[in-house]
Parts: sequence; C-alpha cells; structure tokens
Amino acid sequence: MDALESKYDIAIAGGGPAGTLAAILLARAGYKVALATQPGSRARFEGLSPRVVAVLRAHDLPLTGVGPALPRHVTWDGPGRAQNVEHIVNRGAFDQALRDHAQSEGVGLCYGAIVAVDVPRGEIRMGDGTILRAQLLFEARGRRAPRAAQAQIGPATISLAGLSAAVLPRAGAALSAQPEGWIWQAETSNGPWIQVVGNASALAGPGGKSSKLARFWAQITQGASDLPQNPVVQAIAPRLNAPQMDPRCPRLGDAAVALDPLSGHGLFWALSSALMAVPVAGALLAGQQDLARDFYQARVIETFWRQTRVGRDFYRSAARAGSFWQTRAAWPDDTPAHPEIPAPYLSERVIIRGNRLERAEVVVIASEPGGAAFVHGAPIVPILRRLGGNPLPDFDQFHAQFMPQRPLSAAQAVHGWLIHRGLAQGLPSPSNLEDRDAKPCTQDEAA
Repeated sequence: MDALESKYDIAIAGGGPAGTLAAILLARAGYKVALATQPGSRARFEGLSPRVVAVLRAHDLPLTGVGPALPRHVTWDGPGRAQNVEHIVNRGAFDQALRDHAQSEGVGLCYGAIVAVDVPRGEIRMGDGTILRAQLLFEARGRRAPRAAQAQIGPATISLAGLSAAVLPRAGAALSAQPEGWIWQAETSNGPWIQVVGNASALAGPGGKSSKLARFWAQITQGASDLPQNPVVQAIAPRLNAPQMDPRCPRLGDAAVALDPLSGHGLFWALSSALMAVPVAGALLAGQQDLARDFYQARVIETFWRQTRVGRDFYRSAARAGSFWQTRAAWPDDTPAHPEIPAPYLSERVIIRGNRLERAEVVVIASEPGGAAFVHGAPIVPILRRLGGNPLPDFDQFHAQFMPQRPLSAAQAVHGWLIHRGLAQGLPSPSNLEDRDAKPCTQDEAA
C-alpha cells in the first residue's frame, strides 16, 4: 500500500490470529476494514487443541501449517501418561495464510511498522507515512500492546524455543515438569521443536546475552540438550493488560488477556475473543457503549481470573518444591477457580443473539457459572419458568408441551441438557428462580 490516508469503518492494529479473524468477520458483516500488521514472522511451532481446529473449520478458514492430531504425553505429577491429542502448527505459515485469506475477503492489508495508534484521533500511523483513519479501532498487537496502569501481571516468566538436534523420547508431543520449569517438545516437519520455560530471574547473572540464554537452557533441561541456534525468546507472564474497555479501541486476544502458554488456551482465546468483534463493534457504532462495555469487561476479566486460578491449581498439582513452582502455586490468590453455586438462579446478563448484544435472563448453575441463555438455539429461561417447581416430564410430553414447534433433535438436546445439569428433579421453585444479580454474561449458548 502506498503512503496515503485511508478512511475505514474499522481499523485493527495487529495481524495475529485475533486481529485477522476479527477483520475477516467484520468484513463479512459488511464493514470496510483495514488490518495493519508487521510482515510475516519467522517459523515457530505451538500445540493446537482440536477445538481450535473446529473453530477454524466452522468459519471456513485455512488450516495451512496445521498438522494432524498427535498424541500428547504428559509427565507432571507422577509417572508419564498419554493425555489428549494436539495439532502441531507452524505459526509463521498459519498466520500468513490467515492474513492472505483476510485480503481475499476484502480486508485492506497494510504491511509495515505501526508507529502509533492514536485512539483520540481514530488513527493508525504506519512507518511509510500511511494513515488509517476509522470510526472505530481495535487493538490486537498481542503482548506488544501497551499496558494500562491497572494491568495485572503474573510471575515473570521466560520461554526459549527452537529447532533442536536432540532425539525426542517419543513420537507426538510431550510436556514434562522439571525442577525449575517445564519443557514442551514436539516432532515437526522441520525437525524436533523444544520449548523450555522458567523464571525470568534465571537470566540474571554475569555474561552476555548468549551465555545467559545457554545457562538458562541448561538449568531447565538439566543439560539434556544444547541451546538451539537463534532461539525464539519471549516474556510470557500471564497478564490482564487493560481491565477497562476503551470504547474507541477495544482489545482482542493477548492485547486484552495474555494467558500462560501452559494452559494450551492461547490460540483458542485469540480466536474466541475475535468472535466478539462484530457484536461489540455493532453496539459501539450504534452508541450502545454501556452494553458493549459490560459484555466486553465480563468476557475479558472473567477469562483472566478463571484461567490464572485454574493454572495455579495445575501448578499446585505438580507438588514440587522449586521456587518456580512455589511462586506460581501461590499466585494470584486462594480464591477457588470455579465459584460455588449451591442452587440455580436467574440473572440478567449481556448475551449475543444473532450477532447483536442484548440484555437477557440466563440461568446460572454450577457447570455454567457464566450463565446459559440458549441450548441448541432454544431460549432456556422461559422453559424453566414454565416448569417452575415441577419435575421434568418424560421426553414425549416435554416435546409436546414445551417445544412443539422445534425439531425433535433440538427438543432432545434441551431435555438432555436439563437432566445432565441437575435440573430434572426438584427444579427450583419460582421463589428461588429470582434474579440474584445483574452481572454481564459472557456466554450466549450452552451446548
């Protein structure tokens, strides 16, 4: 793109998976969208969960660089065991294919250095002089995005990763706990890829950068392999970058919440956060700032605290004495990862219905702490209100009385959902199904 000034409905700073998927979905929704991003990144490899692949397929997105599902072996709190599967993805190839797809769907791609994101003026300024002006901006530059004063940051953590000449102990992918960190390794089309993670403080001490990195690598791996040439070095502490949403420039992906890579939820969060771009943009451009703010902040803040507390419990499960483990087993607090919900209740929250935000009643139960408004597309609260305190009838009667206009499969799904969520016997009476709070909802459907 030549140096010029261009006007868009929406401009996004950052062309990683979060920013690029958001651009694609916004373009599909009819907006004129620009995506400002650095040119392609070097090859690096990550594990991708099957549900991320399902999201990509559901939205007709490319799977370039994504390998087949491989067994994942975990050595964590005792003897090693096979646990789940994951796809090994070449992020350089994957990210570029996603950007190319965005361009094919009408997104204006602007490659180059981003000099400034001027939120008050609604501008993204590029190093070549290009100025992207838009009614609404999105910040999606990942961990490079500026942090707000209220940011929450976890224990300082460093990741070193690269292609190795080491012989991996087993096929597929493997995660192992070490005395002062952890190692993830996988066989790729380019050879073995090894990632080591430990305390950032381990890089302290005498010597230049190369000697510090080599010492860090040797400490975590206990000398089992040599430091790769040109390793990828990243600061990866979990972060809540901006607890408050700026209605002129909401954040997506790691720019909002950067998760501990141990969780395996990084790419899933990036893509799932992008899914909120269309309804949030629609609300903001329609002047519904309160609606967008409540939905966005609930989504971002709840994701951060839930994932950090789940991570804390996982670190505790390793039962290791090293400082790496003790620090993370104590952070961020001792609050349970999942709130106690002794009985179902109704709450007014912000949900997505047909790509639009609205306030609606949801049912909150132990397995759905974010609240459920729909089950397979059917509003669930009206059904609960009609049931009142009566037991759930058998399926034929339920279908005839409560969902006669719905397909048999949908009625079966809802009936089964009620049973499996503990709502079949002793359903809450109307007096118990009262609105206990007005907390925004981050979940619009339970399957």
